[in-house]
Amino acid sequence: MHRMYAQKVERGLDYMDIVDIYLECGDFHEAVERSGLPTLVAHVKLLKSGVIKIHDKIKYGSVNQKRGAEAEELFQKLVPNAVDANKFWKMNNPVYDFMYKELTIDVKYASLYKKRQWSVRISSKADFTVVFLERAVGAGLNKAYTLLIPYAFVEERRTKGRDVSRTLSKASYLFEQTAVLPESLVDLLDAYAEVYKKE
Repeated sequence: MHRMYAQKVERGLDYMDIVDIYLECGDFHEAVERSGLPTLVAHVKLLKSGVIKIHDKIKYGSVNQKRGAEAEELFQKLVPNAVDANKFWKMNNPVYDFMYKELTIDVKYASLYKKRQWSVRISSKADFTVVFLERAVGAGLNKAYTLLIPYAFVEERRTKGRDVSRTLSKASYLFEQTAVLPESLVDLLDAYAEVYKKE
């Protein structure tokens, strides 16, 4: 148990109801601070109350977190049989977001910059990184480009097992070689899963 929380419990101090605070302010981090609860205790209480769901980075995170959560939801719609690692194992799993058959998949969203470029971080700990690239500034996930990037496409000698940041444009190698139709994700992942199964 969080030490400060344990001390307050021992002293019999009351906490403001995290649910009431969250409903009032709509911001997770502010609600945690005002309640005095440890972050994870507050998160569990809000989940149990039903005012947030396991993916509610959308409601209390930054714009980037919101887009990232929306990208994960889009991936889940496109690949409905993928198992959500955030839901079943750990929220904001630092290793990967989904498992599909034997494959581990990290899902990313990248906003378009004025120079018609995107900055993308490719996971070194997942077999694949699926990236949704904003098609036009401010468009979000509307008609976003979809990349399916096998980690094998990243130069190992340069990365040495670390995550890799890449600046992409439509003319870049990774865009040209890994851009796919969103509706083809399941078929492509199935094909890869068969190969991985034989290894």
